[in-house]
Amino acid sequence: MRRNAVTCVLAWFALGTIAIAGQQGRPDAGWVAAWTAGPQQQVGALKPLANRTVRAHIALSVGGSRLRVRFSNEYGTKPLMIGGATVGLTGPDGAIRPGTLRKMTFGGAASILIPIGAPAYSDPIDLQIPAGAATAAVSLYLPGEVMPETYHRQVAAQDNPAGPRAAAEISEEGDFTGQSTIAGATPSPYLFLTRVDVLDPRAAGVVVVMGTTRTAGTGHWPEFLAQRLNAGGRPMSVVNASLVANPLTRPYPGGGDAGLARFDRDVLTQPGITHVVIADAINDIGQPGGPVIPASEMPTVESLSAAYLQLAARARARGVKAIVTTLMPFEGVPFPNFYSPEKEKLRVALNQWIRGSRAFDGLIDLDAIMRDPDNPARFRPELHTANNFAPNEKGERMISDAIDMKLFR
Repeated sequence: MRRNAVTCVLAWFALGTIAIAGQQGRPDAGWVAAWTAGPQQQVGALKPLANRTVRAHIALSVGGSRLRVRFSNEYGTKPLMIGGATVGLTGPDGAIRPGTLRKMTFGGAASILIPIGAPAYSDPIDLQIPAGAATAAVSLYLPGEVMPETYHRQVAAQDNPAGPRAAAEISEEGDFTGQSTIAGATPSPYLFLTRVDVLDPRAAGVVVVMGTTRTAGTGHWPEFLAQRLNAGGRPMSVVNASLVANPLTRPYPGGGDAGLARFDRDVLTQPGITHVVIADAINDIGQPGGPVIPASEMPTVESLSAAYLQLAARARARGVKAIVTTLMPFEGVPFPNFYSPEKEKLRVALNQWIRGSRAFDGLIDLDAIMRDPDNPARFRPELHTANNFAPNEKGERMISDAIDMKLFR
């Protein structure tokens, strides 16, 4: 009897050891998203690229010992050939630092043909990435003709007076992937690049922020939140999955798929994700009646709350905590027919629902932080950009400082 009991204990211990070893040996164990840019479909008169190098400059949220890169041909109408690709850490001038340039491979090969509608991952790359404000350049060479249909729209200067701090560029003809700088390059939105992951087993998790122009790009509160979360102790990544002009409930030309449609791809598949912050639905309210979206598509509190509830349910189904924000003021924006008193009533009503809902794991009350006490439909005068649409740097830092860090435990 005693022998059988001992045998059972040993068997149980062995199975447990195998299970733990299996978890530690998982290919994705320890990988966390460190930067992301949701893919969008570039429309209009596009100029084909051939025999060009595309270089993206990015800021990594956390450090680590290895990285891998996700490219995308998800909106392409023909296969995408990447003839070669590199990554390297950069200095303040954007030049690749000596000794950090690494060639990418794809299943061991130096090039890859990405089918129409597909993404592609590089092999893991050994590169020691310092914690904190590490920046990198990802370069890919396009030997054949390709249309830049899969892209990520940058925040325009009028939306963010500081301008984009992480830029992309296109070379003149030739393969410049091995060069520290690219002379004569022209500015570009991000092309074909959608994510960079790093290997950091110490990371406590990943916070993904999904919003609109008010959070898209650099210089917004998610960037400052990352600094707070990584100020000491165990690191935590914050990646920004916001898209310019993006609504939750419908697509918008140049603004990407609806938030409801892209949520799984752009948010829930981020490696290491533990939290999502659903940041804004202001475009759902402001765009109807404008130059593109008819007024008949004006949502209701019921339709918008249903969208929020769907996102929360899908997050929780993956074991991800869903945090929600209220909508900031928007009276005074210069966009045609974007604001009206009726739309303001809808914003206020949606905020009331958000504050009272128990469907979320946390709340960040952006409206309460940013609104003018004397005119709640507007930003506080000292906290907004020139177009009255988004917070200025002082406002962004105020938001970050007001966020309760306990939300991300």
